[in-house]
Amino acid sequence: MNDAAAAEASLPPVEPEHGQASIQPHLSKSTGHTLTSVYLFLVYCVLALGMGLVPALITTFREDYSLNGSQLANVQNLKDLGLITAMFTGPVLLRRLGDARVTIFATLVGLAGCATLMAAQNYAGVMTGAFLHGATFSLGSLATLSHLFRLPKRYHRISALYATFGIASFVAPSMVGVLVSAGGDYRAVYAIFAVALAALVLGGVLLSRYTDTGPTRGPAQQSQPRLTRVMLRRWFPDIVVYATLMAGETVVVSWVTSLVQYRYGLTLSDASFLLALLWVVYTPARAVGDLLVRYVSVPTVVLLGGLLCIVGNIALCAGSVTLAYWGVVIFALGSAPLVPVYQGWILGRTPSEQHGPLNASLGVGSATLTTVMVWLTGLGVDVDTRLPFAASIACSLGLAAWAVRTRTRRTRAS
Repeated sequence: MNDAAAAEASLPPVEPEHGQASIQPHLSKSTGHTLTSVYLFLVYCVLALGMGLVPALITTFREDYSLNGSQLANVQNLKDLGLITAMFTGPVLLRRLGDARVTIFATLVGLAGCATLMAAQNYAGVMTGAFLHGATFSLGSLATLSHLFRLPKRYHRISALYATFGIASFVAPSMVGVLVSAGGDYRAVYAIFAVALAALVLGGVLLSRYTDTGPTRGPAQQSQPRLTRVMLRRWFPDIVVYATLMAGETVVVSWVTSLVQYRYGLTLSDASFLLALLWVVYTPARAVGDLLVRYVSVPTVVLLGGLLCIVGNIALCAGSVTLAYWGVVIFALGSAPLVPVYQGWILGRTPSEQHGPLNASLGVGSATLTTVMVWLTGLGVDVDTRLPFAASIACSLGLAAWAVRTRTRRTRAS
């Protein structure tokens, strides 16, 4: 942390108790960086849990509050609206408070979401809680990514960070399955979630007290510039590539169960298992991205991943249930590393003080394109269940073309 020494000097000393020696921050900088990195991973994973609990509890909300399908869709939409809203407000908060304090603030917003859902008596309360959890994850992801990239380069394990989202995706429905029986009270789930969030706040305070790199110190004071047209023009090609990566991935995740149910005649249970298989493969495959970029360039990773995505999509649509299972695995192996690898590459080429507006621009751009793509493929899926996967193939072809052109340009430059 650039201002760690100055921040430390400004802190009042801890008074000794009962004749004991004063307790001062004593951990080495390396240990402090390690603990801070672990803390940021825990924040990201726990905040992602809030994103998974809303869809996992959707049928419980329906029964408890007598909601119809349209109202359930609005609950999901409010969660996504919270996500997008925080993408716009996040850079402002980062500029005023700094990424470290926003990390803590995000957990407090999550606690407010838990309190809202635990006290909810009607549909409006559920929607408010869902909105807060969407905003919580968006703010937390912006802050943790920005904070992580202020640590030394060896801690920039963005693929492993993203992989923790997959862990949260498993934990959320598991918690619901264990704690919420038929007709049970969902509030126990949010009580446990609130305890985890409170522990994160306490952990942040303790890190700040005993290290020079805790999440409430240091880079929190660094200036965050306003987003300008010049920045947007410079980042626009990266936003397009990143959004295309997200769209190609999201389309398949959104429609794979529809494909196998309506084209291959699988039951809802079997189709859900196929989707679960995709996430099982995704989690370790995402984490592998940090290792891949040590040996091959990012354009090469995108090229190889794009080709695997094409093969996976073709196998999914080939007409055989067995091939569909293989297609899910191949697609997951190709797609999973791409988003974090590419985002890490962009962040590594951008000054750290611009990471807030950059991450927000990437988030808004990808959210816009994926929303449009899912809507358009939703129109096409009634015509032919394979059309969404053709759209994903088109995305992968465009990415492969970008990778080849980038590799060629870099070869000529060298």
